[in-house]
Amino acid sequence: MGPIKRPDDIVVPFYIEEAQVRGRLVRLGSELDKILKNHCYPPIINHYLAELVAIGVALSTDTKQEGLFTLQITGGKIIKMMVVDVTSEGDVRACAKWDDEALTSLLESSSEAPLLHDLFSNAFLVFTIDLVTTDDRYQAVVELAGTTLSECMHHFFRQSDQVSTGLVVGTQIDINGDDYLAAAIILQKLPPASDSSVEEIEKEEDDWFTNLSLLGTVTKNELLDKTLTANTLLYRLFHERNIRVLPAREIVSKCYCSRQRIEEILSNFSEPDLVDMIVDSQISVTCEFCNETQTFDEADWIKFKKDDALL
Repeated sequence: MGPIKRPDDIVVPFYIEEAQVRGRLVRLGSELDKILKNHCYPPIINHYLAELVAIGVALSTDTKQEGLFTLQITGGKIIKMMVVDVTSEGDVRACAKWDDEALTSLLESSSEAPLLHDLFSNAFLVFTIDLVTTDDRYQAVVELAGTTLSECMHHFFRQSDQVSTGLVVGTQIDINGDDYLAAAIILQKLPPASDSSVEEIEKEEDDWFTNLSLLGTVTKNELLDKTLTANTLLYRLFHERNIRVLPAREIVSKCYCSRQRIEEILSNFSEPDLVDMIVDSQISVTCEFCNETQTFDEADWIKFKKDDALL
């Protein structure tokens, strides 16, 4: 019997029952690597995008409802935009946009890695939930504030959902090659029961700070150690806290763009706009997430016509 293969792209939900705390452990490896290598971004972009993917997965897998969850940083000074989409099935895609000239100048001006503020000055953090079962759309927009993405997320929760949250994130290039690894653990305190006494609420608060202290002991090496299973890591951290670990869910790098979806988008453009898109007798559309290009010739344009004639 050969060695057991440990999946390296998973999210593991868990509960610390007596303390009314829920959490998720995210581990990303080969699927994250597919996302980053598909784009060939600079290392500093890969670093922050890998962190954002891990955080996005941790946030989006907190519901059993079907839908799309988007975590986005937008409006930054040098890194203009980073977007992570996660479906309820665990399909993930991500991309980034930045000012290449400004980034090159910043990196050449110092031998040290740039600070988060240097890259994302004036940016906002946006979390959006689009559920299939309802027309309602939840969106929270908070100024990006902090020296790390973890700090920014803590600020986000204080300002938006006001949910007591603890978060640790780690990324690195695999020492055995150039593959990226990312991991995150998120803890969130559940609201007290409506009939809780003052003493019970105070005890839950004390338990919450104890759990945050335990979370703070985890090291980056532990988070990213492939030889350390998710269950082993969680029990190592919270074995005295009555932890209940739920089955792991697989995370897959997958873009949901398609020729049909692009056709639907193009059909909403006006005739002059469609004409402006034509280059060498074709309209070409490249998905920013997966870099796949769809081309449409004259026969296809008829589908997009709003009037009797396009050309």
